[in-house]
Amino acid sequence: MSGPIRTAVGRLSGFTISVGVVTLIGIVSIPLLTSSLGKSTWGTLALVQTVSQFGGILVAFGWGATGAATVAGIPIGQRQAFYRTSLRARALLYVLVLPVIAVILTLLTRGDVLISVLGAAVYLLPQLGAIWYFTGEGKPMRLLLCDTLPTVAGGIAGVIGAVVTGELWVYLVAQGLGFIGAVVLDAVVVLRGSFGAAHTPVPLRTALSGQRHAVSATLVSGLYVTLPMVAVQAFLPGLQPMYAFADRLFKYASVALLPIQQYFQSWVPDPEADFRRRARIATVAAMLIGVVGGTCIAVLSPWVSTLLSVGEISVPWQVSLPLGVAFVGIATAAIVGYACLVVVGRVRALAVSTLIGAIVGAPLILVFAAAGSVPLVAWAVAISELCVGGYQVLVLRRELRKPITEVAS
Repeated sequence: MSGPIRTAVGRLSGFTISVGVVTLIGIVSIPLLTSSLGKSTWGTLALVQTVSQFGGILVAFGWGATGAATVAGIPIGQRQAFYRTSLRARALLYVLVLPVIAVILTLLTRGDVLISVLGAAVYLLPQLGAIWYFTGEGKPMRLLLCDTLPTVAGGIAGVIGAVVTGELWVYLVAQGLGFIGAVVLDAVVVLRGSFGAAHTPVPLRTALSGQRHAVSATLVSGLYVTLPMVAVQAFLPGLQPMYAFADRLFKYASVALLPIQQYFQSWVPDPEADFRRRARIATVAAMLIGVVGGTCIAVLSPWVSTLLSVGEISVPWQVSLPLGVAFVGIATAAIVGYACLVVVGRVRALAVSTLIGAIVGAPLILVFAAAGSVPLVAWAVAISELCVGGYQVLVLRRELRKPITEVAS
């Protein structure tokens, strides 16, 4: 095996381990949490996670989306300062966003203040970590040891606590401690050797302004990703656990895509390589992966949902099929957008693509939820994601047709 291939396999397998461990723990926890908490409370947990993850977009403020490709493309000596600036900004945003998400969750859960506040505090924490930084470095072992293991330890402790006590707050506290450990360890490792050293801090207004297109893209995308769960909760609360399960399996497929996305984020921007060739390879790979993964979602979700929920919840194929179609768009956008367009400075195109997806999908989601059709809500999600991925492919195609000097700039 040649050196470049060995490096690629090693890096991809390293990222896969982290994602695989997190996914495995998440899958194993589903039947345990469903049986110990009940399907209604599990549905509440899924709602808390989904809404908090949307709030997390404001905390991450684009660094989670474009940070990896940015880190991969800047000199090593500048990376610590880049991370330090982002951490200061994200810590401030965490404090500002937390009360807003807590209030929204309190309304959606119909007055469950403890779970709403605690859930928001816990599930906003991962946005303070350094997953994107380790990805840009191409250091999967750092990601595994510093971020994945503490997170997984907290999750395991939380599941054990929930099984023993039957209380959701116990699970949230344990998971939160795991997230805190990961955030602290990430920061210590990334910033080691720089504590006490003189440096000129970048004004937060400047740092946040530089992320405006990235956060716009992720925020609008998060809107139509979160909206189906909220709409179903508002209009069809009796079907919320079912849709939450379908959404969870869909997101596990997206998580399984992460190692490949992370690999391309650190592989495509290599300044010594042929960007055009690598971008084309990444685009084809994204579409093929989307088709394969989408087929698995469509075919396996009904069976897997029944198995993991111990017969409590079953996702019908009428819902799993459109979510499988949606995955084609998800996979395409994840790689084309965040591994290719970021490199050529077309972050604004990410924002435009997600805006198109929201304009097309959000009204359909609300109308179909109000009409009482969960399958049509899922089809609205599919249409949105295909619009996003399709637009990004067109933008990249135009970029690759430009003279080399223009693409490089």
